[in-house]
Parts: sequence; C-alpha cells; structure tokens
Amino acid sequence: MSPDTLSLAGKTALVTGSGRSNGLGAGIAKAFARNGASVAIHYVSEKSRSGAEKLAADIANEYGSKATAVRGSVGDYDTARSIVEQTLKGLQTDHIDILVNNAGGAGTTQNLIEVTPENIEQEFGLNVFGVIYMTQAVVGVGKMPRGGRIVNVGSITSKTCVAGTSLYNAAKAAQDSLTAGLASDLGRTHGITVNTLAPGPIPTDASAPYLTNPDGSPNPIGNSMAALSRAEDRLGTVEDMADAALLLVSEKSRWITAQWISVSGGVVATM
Repeated sequence: MSPDTLSLAGKTALVTGSGRSNGLGAGIAKAFARNGASVAIHYVSEKSRSGAEKLAADIANEYGSKATAVRGSVGDYDTARSIVEQTLKGLQTDHIDILVNNAGGAGTTQNLIEVTPENIEQEFGLNVFGVIYMTQAVVGVGKMPRGGRIVNVGSITSKTCVAGTSLYNAAKAAQDSLTAGLASDLGRTHGITVNTLAPGPIPTDASAPYLTNPDGSPNPIGNSMAALSRAEDRLGTVEDMADAALLLVSEKSRWITAQWISVSGGVVATM
C-alpha cells in the first residue's frame, strides 16, 4: 500500500486576493500548485496586473501546474461570477474544486462612532459580501463538485477584538458566522466542506510594516505578539498558513467542516 499524501493532482483552485508575491494568498496558491493543483491567481486593480501575471507564470514554470491570472472585485455580484468564468476559461476546465476566500482587509482604523457609510460598505463588501458572492458563483457557475472545499481566511481579531480595527473585527466575526451557515447549506446537499482559517501575526507585504523592522527582525509590536505564542518564540510565516490550508483542502479533511481554526501558534486557544 502506497503512503498517504496530500496530493491535489487533478484539482482546480481559485484563491482570491492572491496577487501579492509575499501575501497569504500567494503562499496558499503556491502550496496548492506544488502539490498538483491548477490555480487561479486573483487580483483587483490594474496596477496589480503585472505582479499577478508574473506570479501565475512563475507557478506554472516552477511546478508544472496550470496557472492563470483573473481580475475583479469580489464584493460585486456580477463581477464575482466573471472571476469564476475567467478561472474556468484560463484553466481550461468545466468546474472548480477549491475556493479560498482570501481577499479582504481592514479599510479604516476609525472608531465606530466616526465610521462613515462608505467605510462600512467597503469593509463588509470585502469581508462579508465577497464571501457570499464568490461562494454562490463557484457553486453555481463553477459547478463545484461533491468533495469541494471552501476555505475562508478570517482573522484572530474576530475573537480578540483588537482596539483600532473594530469595524474589521466585526466584519470578520460576521464572516465566521457565514462559515457555519454555508457549511450547513452546502454539506448534506452538495458534499462541500466550509471552514475558516484565522491567521495570527504573520509578516506579509501588507502587515510587515506593523510587525517588523526594515531588516525583517520583529519590532516591539512584533515581539509582543510573538511572546503570546504557545508554539515557538516567533511570529508566524506565510508557509505556516499555506500548509494549514493545504491540509484543510485535502481529502484527509473530509470530516472537518463549519470550523474556526486559529493559525497563530496558539495565540488564541480553545478550551
């Protein structure tokens, strides 16, 4: 009997918000491709096009997997469907096996008394509406089959409620609730699992300025976050998150659904 593996050979995956070379989405897409999946690299703005296309080309060259770059705002219903259609065309497939809802982010640091309707629409559009629209599009247009996997990239701030990002925290908490609801809606009827992976402090293109010094060493904030780890005395890495995603989309995770999983070295513990 051959050893068990986490192979994704023959699978197709769409990872939203994956166009940044040192982002969580890019790391997840690389892990999937390295293990045999065809991947779609998603970006939003024209200024991100070249980086996303280069990443897709690099993945194809390095891992021998099909890769394509797709564009659009996940927070718009029609555009979400277009993103899926671009993926099907670019990967030359008739279905999508894996969706990672990674696109998101904190748009404002204002307190809740000061936020504007535009702030609220932006925050919830990215982190909540986008999850619904992309899931609808992948299940409908993308014809996600039984055994499909959906991973929502959350944040430990939905539990820790870090000061200064209250609107983002609330949007991520709403996303957590969607994970459980979507798992119920898609499990028995479609055979699809839905889970949240919630990263802790991980230096990426977007977060490194807040966590590290210019030389890459942890700054005082990074050190204080690393001190909360129960695993090792360090910050997390993109690879930590990517490997967790790989496990969660594999066949081995077939009985894991509706879960919120902290990828933080134990910064957030469950009792």
